[in-house]
Formats: sequence, structure tokens, C-alpha cells
Amino acid sequence: MVAETQRLILREFAAEDFEDVHAYSSDYETVRHMMFGPNTPEQTRLYLEKQCVEEMRADPRMHYNLAIVRRDTCRVIGGISFHMNWRRDDAILGAVLNRHEAGHGYMTEAMEGVLHLVFEELQLHRIHAVCAVDNAPMLRVFEKLGMRCEGCMLQRGKARPEEKEPYFDQFGYALLREEWEEKHPSRQS
Repeated sequence: MVAETQRLILREFAAEDFEDVHAYSSDYETVRHMMFGPNTPEQTRLYLEKQCVEEMRADPRMHYNLAIVRRDTCRVIGGISFHMNWRRDDAILGAVLNRHEAGHGYMTEAMEGVLHLVFEELQLHRIHAVCAVDNAPMLRVFEKLGMRCEGCMLQRGKARPEEKEPYFDQFGYALLREEWEEKHPSRQS
């Protein structure tokens, strides 16, 4: 699966992406809100060579992990994933961006590309995501995309051992296909 935006290409990960992926997946500040990392080199290799390949071969395919690639440099600057539940006609969205690439609108652009895939190509009804309440940049991305905050889930996330508190709160955000279509009328099928 591939999607293209003005500045980005969203494509399947490949083993050759190791250097770029490990640069962000091993960086504590980049992954501190994620459920993985900081990765060792072996964990990054395992992710690229096993998990991504197995997900691509699954039938029916339920999970997509896509590399966020800058067109101008051909470098992988992050990843964006969605896990589908065909029975519920929805997906959960997750994403990570190398912190050195933050502040340029890449995450908003990548998410918009994935929302196009989810709503217009896969024709899902709903997408949702969760985010730590202190992850202000991601909260701004969700709001720019027109996603709705559906509430705060207390102590939903398990913190890393080095954090003071064992759990952290998360906001839940969602968007329906009809809401997407209202905001993107020229893109409707």
C-alpha cells in the first residue's frame, strides 16, 4: 500500500530502512509516548524484518505499518500505522515522527494521507486514536485534522519504569467518514 502527499510518500517499511528507523526508534524523547522503545538495534531489525513482513502477508490484512518518507531526501522520518477491525468497520491509528523533523507539518500531512486511504480507499466508517494528555503536538495534529476528542481515559497508559507515576492519562480522538467527507468534499468518490 502506498500513498503520496505533496511532500511525503507513505509506503511499506523495508529492511533497508534500518538506519532511519533506528535513529528515531532508539531515541527516548521521540518514543516516550509510544508503546515501544527506546529500541536496541536487534529490536529495530526484528520489527522491520519480521513483524512488518508478517503483517503484509496476513490475509485478510488487518494491520498496516507505513514508513513516512520525505520526498526531497528519500529518508524515513517516522511511521504511521492503523489496525483495522472489519467487523466494526473501523481502525485505530498510531504514529511516530523523528523529533528532529517535528514542527514542519509532516505528521499532519502523513495523517491526512492515511485518512484518505482509510476513508476513501478502504471505505471504513470510523477511525480513532489515543494520545497521552501531555503530548501537545499530537493533540494539535488531531484537532487540525478535525478529529473529535471523545474524552479522557484515566490511567489508561502504563508508564515507563523511569517515570514518577506508574500510569498516565490519555485522550481519545475519533473521526467518522461522513465528517471527513464534509471537510474534503472535492475528494469524495
